[in-house]
This record gives sequence, C-alpha cells and structure tokens, in this order.
Amino acid sequence: MNKKKRKRRLALRLGIPARVVFVLIIVCVVQCRLPRTPQVTVTELGKRRIVSTVSATGELRAANQVDISAEILARVSRLYVKEGQEVRKGELLCVLDDAALLSSRDLSRANFDEASAAYKRGEALYRDTLISTAEFERVRTAFEVAKAQLDQSEDRLAKTRIYAPISGRVVRLNIEEGEAVMMGTMNNPGTIMMTIADLAAMQARVDVDESDVVDLRTGQRTQVKLDAMPDTAFAAAVRSISYMPSTNLTSAAEGVTDFEVILDLVDIDPAQRPGMSVSADITTAMREDVITCPLQAIGRREVEGKLSETVFVLEDGKAKLVSIETGISDGRFIEIIEGIKEGQTVIIGPYKVLRTLQDGDEVKPSKGETEWQERSDGPQVRRVRVRT
Repeated sequence: MNKKKRKRRLALRLGIPARVVFVLIIVCVVQCRLPRTPQVTVTELGKRRIVSTVSATGELRAANQVDISAEILARVSRLYVKEGQEVRKGELLCVLDDAALLSSRDLSRANFDEASAAYKRGEALYRDTLISTAEFERVRTAFEVAKAQLDQSEDRLAKTRIYAPISGRVVRLNIEEGEAVMMGTMNNPGTIMMTIADLAAMQARVDVDESDVVDLRTGQRTQVKLDAMPDTAFAAAVRSISYMPSTNLTSAAEGVTDFEVILDLVDIDPAQRPGMSVSADITTAMREDVITCPLQAIGRREVEGKLSETVFVLEDGKAKLVSIETGISDGRFIEIIEGIKEGQTVIIGPYKVLRTLQDGDEVKPSKGETEWQERSDGPQVRRVRVRT
C-alpha cells in the first residue's frame, strides 16, 4: 500500500509542472498567431527649396589650348623656351635643322632663275613669231614648274621655324635641343613638341551619362570641384553639349554611353592646372518653397487598377495609400505636385514594413528624421573668386 501511495504522490508532483509548461506553450503559440501592429517611422510634410542636379566627372583644361607638332622630319637645332614660360603670339619658339632644306631652296631658286630667263626670251621670240606655239608652251611650262618647286622648297624651309600660334604659357615641353621630331602620318600621330595654354580662361570637360544629358541646357549653372582642392567649389556654366557620344575604350568595355559637356569656369584660381581631375554638379532645375517628401517614402503601386507613384499617409492610426504626382528630385527629397498637402504625416520606413504594408493596416508611429533628411541644401563649401 505504501509503495502505491508513493507512486501516486510522485506522479502528481511530476504532472503539475508538465501541465504548466504545456499551458505556457499554448499561450505563446496563440500570441504568436495574433496579428502584431507594425512600428513605423513617420515625418510631417513641409515646404523647402529643392535643387535637381546632374553629376559628372572629367578634367580641367584651358579654354584656348594648342598642341604644337612638327610638320617635317628634322632635328631640333635651337630651343628658345622652357616649361612654364609665358610667350606671346608670333614669338619664335624653336628652330629645326635646316641645312638640307637651305640647299634644296637654293637649288630650286637657281632653276627658277634659269627658267624665268628662258621664259622671257621665249615670250619675246614668240611675239616676233620666231618660235612655234608648241615651243613657247614648253618654255612656259618649265617656268611654272620651276616656280612651284621654289614655292615648295621655301614652304618646307619656313616649317623649320616654329612660332607661337597664341599668347599663353608653355604648360608642357616634350623636346630638347638635338632631339629628332617627326611629322604625323596616318598611323603615327607625330611628335607633339609642346603645349601652349591661355590660363586666363579655364574649362572643365566632363562626360555625362545619356540618361542625364537630355536634362542639360547651355547656360545652366554648375559647381565644379577639383580633386586637388576638395574643399573649394568653383562657379561655372554649361557652354556646349556634344551631339555625338564620346568614344573611349573604357566606355566601350563597360557598355556606357557618355556625352562630352564643356563647362566655362567663372571662378579662376592660379592653382588651377590643365589636366586636373574634376567633378561637377550641374543644376538642371530649382524650385522654391514647394512641398517635398523623402524619397524612401515613394513607391510604385497599383491604385484603382493603375500603376502609379504612391505614399502611405498616417490617418487615425492607420496607413492610407495615396496616389501622388511628383516633380524634380535632389536625390534625397522629391517635389510633390499633387496628391498630398503640407502638414500631412507620411510613413517613411522601415523598408521591410513598407514592402508588405497594405492600405488600411494599423500601424504604431514613431517620429524620426535622419541628419541627411534635415539638411536640404547639401554640404556647405568654401567658394573663391579671383579676378584675373
């Protein structure tokens, strides 16, 4: 009997905790199956200034920049300039070896003098009908050939003197005295002896993606930054937009189509150098005092059978799906043309909630704006303007 009572007491003691655990498991399962109210981040719509920009990268160069190449095959006899030197238009830069060309010119001049004398005698004889027309034509042809050969030899001799085509600074010098230079051919670009640039006017040549170039117009304002001077922004304006895409190996390999855009810098600094890497933000549109909404709140959803841009508006603790019409964007905010008004509260996150949120769902709002949302005008940079 005692053994049976002990067994019953043991079974009773073990059964009670087991039943408690079983009840707790059932309660947890039921609670897990109950729908939870998602917590969302909201913000109140307001008005602000919004600026739409197109970003591009490229390099700096002088607006008037000339590469000087040799037009004949010769050796540099005398060099009168050095890199960094200021030169004026028409100033003699260097002289190429002209000994052979001088001899050729002298020979051509002697032939021309002989042919000229023969032509004058033949002309007189032909007037007196002492020679035939055929003989006179032969003499005249010999004179014209000699004259052409003299002009050609003098032209080749003149190409041994290299003069500055523009006023500016020698920004690159690739030759030394005694070095041979060659003219360009179909398969050989030839020797670029030096580069002269007028640094009083600078340009930025940037490549813009084909999806952005349609928004560009000449005269649009731009901010240009140099990699060498990252804390300074220089004012510029769009001068020209290429009609044909740029052709380079990098773009072809990556399957990217870019168009060259030339920007005239308004702010000139003595530290600017041709060839420096630049980045540009071209202002394509600007709106003052318009209703804006954070971009992460916008999504394309189907409303009344039509796919359109939408946002979730918070009303009475529930998410209401609203179709909107948008305007320009600055990459962080987007202009609201119609659909929602100033002062309304929209749901901006988190993304995993917005992805599954449905019209009419209950939500638990919490306000929170990140630092980048609060700044609407972008980073402040120091600008310089130097008169030259």
